[in-house]
Amino acid sequence: MRMFRPGRRDGGHGGKYGSPYSICDSPFSLSNATFAWIDKNLIGNIDFVVWTGDNARHDSDNEHPRTQEEIEALNKEIANRFLETFAPDKDDPFQQRIPIVPSIGNNDVYPHNIMQAGPNRILQHFSDIWSEFIPESQYHTFQFGGYYTNEVVPGKISVVALNTLYFFNQNAAVDGCEREGEPGTEQMDWLEVELESLRRRKMTAYLTGHVPPARKSYSPTCYVRYTDIALKYQDVIVSHLFGHANIDHFFILSQATIKEDAGLQSATLDEKKTDNQNAGQTSFQVQRSTKHRQLIQEDDDEYDPFHALGLNSYLIDLWEQYEDIPKKAKVNDYAIAIVGPSVVPTYNPSLRVYSYQLAIEKDEPSEPDQPGDDGLEQGEEQDNEDENEDDYVDLDNVDQEGKKKKKKKKPKKPKKPRRPANPAPAPPITFGFPLNYTQYWVNLTQANLEPEKQPEYLVEYRSREDYGLKDLSTTEWLALARRIVKSEKLKDQYLAWMVVLTGTENEHF
Repeated sequence: MRMFRPGRRDGGHGGKYGSPYSICDSPFSLSNATFAWIDKNLIGNIDFVVWTGDNARHDSDNEHPRTQEEIEALNKEIANRFLETFAPDKDDPFQQRIPIVPSIGNNDVYPHNIMQAGPNRILQHFSDIWSEFIPESQYHTFQFGGYYTNEVVPGKISVVALNTLYFFNQNAAVDGCEREGEPGTEQMDWLEVELESLRRRKMTAYLTGHVPPARKSYSPTCYVRYTDIALKYQDVIVSHLFGHANIDHFFILSQATIKEDAGLQSATLDEKKTDNQNAGQTSFQVQRSTKHRQLIQEDDDEYDPFHALGLNSYLIDLWEQYEDIPKKAKVNDYAIAIVGPSVVPTYNPSLRVYSYQLAIEKDEPSEPDQPGDDGLEQGEEQDNEDENEDDYVDLDNVDQEGKKKKKKKKPKKPKKPRRPANPAPAPPITFGFPLNYTQYWVNLTQANLEPEKQPEYLVEYRSREDYGLKDLSTTEWLALARRIVKSEKLKDQYLAWMVVLTGTENEHF
């Protein structure tokens, strides 16, 4: 262990619940303790679960290589744990199982990272063990591509589960998202059709999957295509929720990416970039509240050289994203991808409880003007060089309550034709909009010293109280990124939470 984790002082010996800040997988004692904590504290109030995969152990032990049979057995075992934990009340014959929305992790397949176009054995395996999770109307779609949508709150909220292995640049069996017939291309086409349908029905969507849409993780054409869809449908998509990387952070998708990387749409894709990220599992459960509901994010993740060698390269890119945000930003040209930390002891185990908008109270003001809302109908055109001042928000003047200072409107200048403008983001009063979250963690060192006790998840921090985020809108995240860049104190705290209070941030950064 010292070879991989030079900062470790104990030689890498684990305890009953695993070894914090290590390359070790989670023992069943830790995953069982997590399910038990959810059952004890949250189970009666949960509306739905979104679970982003990675159930099998990692292929990091040369003396005990993984087999396809072992991987499939572990996938089935974890699926059964979800079914047992979130089972309907036996005393209520009319109660149905709450929606559970799983997606496939890059560690859930054999060989590691590789999935060919469907139908195939892997997709048939998941179709069998996830038959109670996948809506009947989506079953054939899943068998074909491993992706589907689940209307978790009928007529209100849909969770779109993506098969990110078809976007992943480590999957040598596929070839990006440009060529007709490629599984990545077909999934992106399907995604646009689904989002257009949700827009017509005035519903909101959470996009989720295993590998987040980062430049270093997706093939170039898939990265550009995903960013384009994220911006074109930000009036429908209220959040992008992923795992895979183990670290607690957020990153930015922007219109500038589409312009900068447009040439990559015709590039050859047989050259794969090294993916410096790790894999993960994320689940989100929703808890009732008087005004809003809550989502829990939990992430079981895996190890690869990204974590052994440090986060420097990844963080350099992240800081550049934050530093490149202008003081006055056109917010509808940005989207935010949220990556939760994991239950796996790459750092300390953690999970997240989100709150989302349920209803508008009578004393609330009417819908505010949205940053970037220029009054155009969808499909109207405007000029890049001649935009209205009201399309922009001064991020440095977004206060801790999330409000922007109003400015006197200037007359609009005549528009010149260009590509259709991105729609304004869905406002925070939209049903299903994520408002805030509480991050929980387990002190694994302490838990191992008291193996006879069940580990308890404690509050690590809260997005509203500790980050000053009024809600989880794009405006708030962009303003936070600028504050992190400008404040060394806030940056240090962000890094400490990024590695879940293991105190190892200085070994990476």
